[in-house]
Amino acid sequence: MSLGQKIGRLRQERGLTLQEVSAGSGLTPSFLSRLERDKVNISVANLRKLALFFNVQMTYFFEGEENQQAGQLVRSYERVKLSLEDAPVQVFSLLPANGDIEARLIEAKPGSGQQGFSGKGNQMVYLLDGTLRYQLGEEEYVLEAGDTLFYNDDLAHTWTNTGENLAVILTINAANGNIDR
Repeated sequence: MSLGQKIGRLRQERGLTLQEVSAGSGLTPSFLSRLERDKVNISVANLRKLALFFNVQMTYFFEGEENQQAGQLVRSYERVKLSLEDAPVQVFSLLPANGDIEARLIEAKPGSGQQGFSGKGNQMVYLLDGTLRYQLGEEEYVLEAGDTLFYNDDLAHTWTNTGENLAVILTINAANGNIDR
């Protein structure tokens, strides 16, 4: 099932109109209609708006039906890419969608970053390699390799790779807020 079809199915399962999804997500009804018919691509920022509106993790849109095994192994070559191929920030899902927790591996080229995101739950950022400037609300943090930042994801936040090399970041988000410090 394509991304657009999955979004359309979710909307229909919840008994929502395109106008209702538009009002809740900030995306136009015409864009949503074309998206459901696979006529347009969606940015990570707009997909996040839909995930927040539907109260699902972003990986929900990329995963197949839940596996009923006791555990699930995701091999490095099986990771779901959540970004465009040539984007300066590459985002990979590390876990199958389960609605409660989301883990991502992010690779950011020097000078790149992400802006304006806020979500639900708690967020943990662990910098594996590189240097990041992280703006969290009114506060700014500089992270070096090995540093961890923990915060409530409903705060607007932006980050930039301020180093000269690729930054490699592990993020974990618990939508229900169940990451203990």
